[in-house]
Amino acid sequence: MRLCVLSSGSGGNTAWIEADGARVLVDAGLSFRETKRRCADVGLDLRDLTDVLLTHEHADHCFGAASIARKLGARVHATEGTFRALRDPPPAELCFPLPREGSLPHDAIDPVAYSFEQRLEGGRCLRAALVTDLGCAPRTLTRALRDLDILVVEANHDARLLLEGPYPPSLKRRVRSDLGHLSNAQAAQLLSQVLHRGLRHVVLAHLSEHNNTPAHARRETEAVLELHGSRAALHLARQVRPLPPIELDLVDAQTTLRPRQLALFAT
Repeated sequence: MRLCVLSSGSGGNTAWIEADGARVLVDAGLSFRETKRRCADVGLDLRDLTDVLLTHEHADHCFGAASIARKLGARVHATEGTFRALRDPPPAELCFPLPREGSLPHDAIDPVAYSFEQRLEGGRCLRAALVTDLGCAPRTLTRALRDLDILVVEANHDARLLLEGPYPPSLKRRVRSDLGHLSNAQAAQLLSQVLHRGLRHVVLAHLSEHNNTPAHARRETEAVLELHGSRAALHLARQVRPLPPIELDLVDAQTTLRPRQLALFAT
């Protein structure tokens, strides 16, 4: 399994993941050209892409989806609500609606998050999940995030920096609401609920350029990792450049036998 966050922030969100022979983008918030460039920067070839998974219809998550689908023939997966809300939908023959099993708490039509699971020989498996753009973390979501090897989780803002920052009051209320974005403290709390000794990597994502800093985001998460004696590596995804790919193999795999699947989870 290989995961690479190519971009994360208000200017565009997209991540590459390889599992069980599939090469997938989770969200496509960058243009085709920029996505291709960032893939090349970290040794990936966008022409190998098989599928695009959209979490919701906001432009910073779907801007490049239609262009990528048209130029590469990649299949695009999203809930029917998300497809209906797209301003520039992919070609109909490349659209594959996902079943609606609930949605994440965010101010979009039908927002979801994705988990990935790769089964290896000997009954072992690798699991990763990408969870951004949500205002709170319901218990059903927490249960779905157990036994991960890689967790990509939103740490959008520092509560004090948001209150003292440049946003108008209405936007501050939106960001802080249960349909907004997770704060650093909320991300750390979610991590504390799903942390286990098999978790190898934590990636903090969707950091606000106005209401957060890498130091603020790291502080709360590092405290949780230290408290639990975790050896998980901590990474910060940024807007301006891709993270180096995170690769897991059989050595990292857990011994729990799980079915092979690409899973959609929601609240």
